[in-house]
Amino acid sequence: MDKNTYSDPAMCMSGRISLRQMVSSLMWLAVTSAVYVVMVWLLKRHPDWSPSSRVVVTLTPVLPGVFYLYSLLRSFRAMDELQKRIQLEAWVFALAGTVVVAAVLNVLNANGIGLATYPHGLQIGGMYLTMYLFWSFGFAISRLRYR
Repeated sequence: MDKNTYSDPAMCMSGRISLRQMVSSLMWLAVTSAVYVVMVWLLKRHPDWSPSSRVVVTLTPVLPGVFYLYSLLRSFRAMDELQKRIQLEAWVFALAGTVVVAAVLNVLNANGIGLATYPHGLQIGGMYLTMYLFWSFGFAISRLRYR
């Protein structure tokens, strides 16, 4: 059987995510968070950097974030159909919720009603946090629906 499609039940461990896959995802999430904290610290300590340098530093959390998403996709392939449906519903809820929050913040900022906590919108860290919160809520709702 083709091991890239996880069609072999032994390969996908009966539809369960392996501990190694879970640790890999959590490791990339921790690296992304650590890089974000270092990025914020660097930008506060060096306000005199050129705009191009600031953009490069600001975008550094994206790279480990991409590896985090890749590890999530790998674990998604190992899930059974119900787990996939629950995750898909949770991620769609997270995407929609994050888009709504970002749009509202942008409209408020564009009309001079800037929030002190988010004067420039969500930024990268706020985007990750907002998406994680919406995903958690969507996951809980989906799990309850399919009990």
